[in-house]
Amino acid sequence: LTSEAVAGDELFLHYSGHGGQVKDTDGDEATGMDDTLIPCDFQQAGQITDDELHTRIVEPLPKGVRMWVILDCCHSGTALDLPYKLQ
Repeated sequence: LTSEAVAGDELFLHYSGHGGQVKDTDGDEATGMDDTLIPCDFQQAGQITDDELHTRIVEPLPKGVRMWVILDCCHSGTALDLPYKLQ
């Protein structure tokens, strides 16, 4: 999704499904839990953690690229590990 993005692009990602939590293994979560997406093959491939989503989707975004993400699942409020909080 992000590999060919350039400044001025707008990207859209939508996920509707199950979300969950697993024990945080790297100590970056105040709650001690990582939020996850639970794909249909999770029993073989595992859950997708917020750390992995941040590394694969957020970090590689080039400057000037806007991404819209809608996560329709439980525990999705911090699923991208963004540094922003809505007050």
